[in-house]
Amino acid sequence: MAILLNDATKTPRTPSWAPKGNSTVFKGGGYVFYSDNPEAVDSTDLADAGKWLNRDTVTGAGLVYVWHHNKTGIAIKHALSIYNPNNFAIKVTSSNNGRSNHAGNPDSSAWKDYFSGAGATSIVINPLSWGTMFQATIAAGNNFGIVARTNVTNNSTGATASAVFYDLAWNTNSSSATAFAKNKGTEMRRGQGRTYYNTIHFDTLAPTTTNGVAYRICGSTAYPGIFGTDDIPLITDPAPTIPGQNQNVTGLLDGGYGQQMSVTMKIQNTTTTARKFRVFMGRTTEFYSFPFVNMAGTSVYHNWVGGGNYVDMIETASLAPGATETISFFLVIPAISTTPFVVGARTI
Repeated sequence: MAILLNDATKTPRTPSWAPKGNSTVFKGGGYVFYSDNPEAVDSTDLADAGKWLNRDTVTGAGLVYVWHHNKTGIAIKHALSIYNPNNFAIKVTSSNNGRSNHAGNPDSSAWKDYFSGAGATSIVINPLSWGTMFQATIAAGNNFGIVARTNVTNNSTGATASAVFYDLAWNTNSSSATAFAKNKGTEMRRGQGRTYYNTIHFDTLAPTTTNGVAYRICGSTAYPGIFGTDDIPLITDPAPTIPGQNQNVTGLLDGGYGQQMSVTMKIQNTTTTARKFRVFMGRTTEFYSFPFVNMAGTSVYHNWVGGGNYVDMIETASLAPGATETISFFLVIPAISTTPFVVGARTI
């Protein structure tokens, strides 16, 4: 039976690359309310200045994923603000959620909290009224964000309902926002995608060396993984293009951030000796990856793994020659990561 590894170190490797073969990916799970542009939030992006960071109508179940950096020079407040446009009360429930609020690191700890399920919460919002979830005070210079599974229902009947979600930051006045904050560049995304949950089945890997064999996933059009761009959703920006003021940043969610991946992989021992194998993760060259795995309710992650280095995350049972083990786990790609992300297997 496979086990998670808690004490593995970052090690340089040169894996060989496996083709897609019979690997498959299916995107589902409901909407992703995604907000990462502007990523660096300054005073002109606050509700005090008349701006929200993202706004869109969501329906039913999905995921909220928010990631920013406080560049205002002061402590600010941040929350998911919710408007109920219906003539009935709604209930917004979050069974899993985590909050980022720190300097320097990605949102790995928020994902760990998300998978723990310890922060389950809900709010009832009356007709044509407002509610707030996940409010926090953000120190100057901190990274901040939310990862939260959400579900909007009719509070009386439990039927699927809609609500207007706002990603909102402010100093003293949270009620003055009337327009989208100006986007900063066109590479980061803001808006809503149709899916947040990828089911991935990798074709069987049969490594014979300690460098191993690996797949690349969650890339971009310019740097695709084995699925091309089929494993990343399109994020539709609801903000209009206003010359000199704002540019619509609709596009593919390069990197696969804010996506929960349910992964199944098979490892076969094609050597002549019974042995264990390890699943490793990282990225090829330059920049950093932040490998994160949740398996059987336990999360393990590593921060600041430099390109060309990999971390062993899972170890198989001892496999007899010709034997195969199937491993299932959840994988996410935390903020700040550079992709395509590498998932491979090697001999020990």
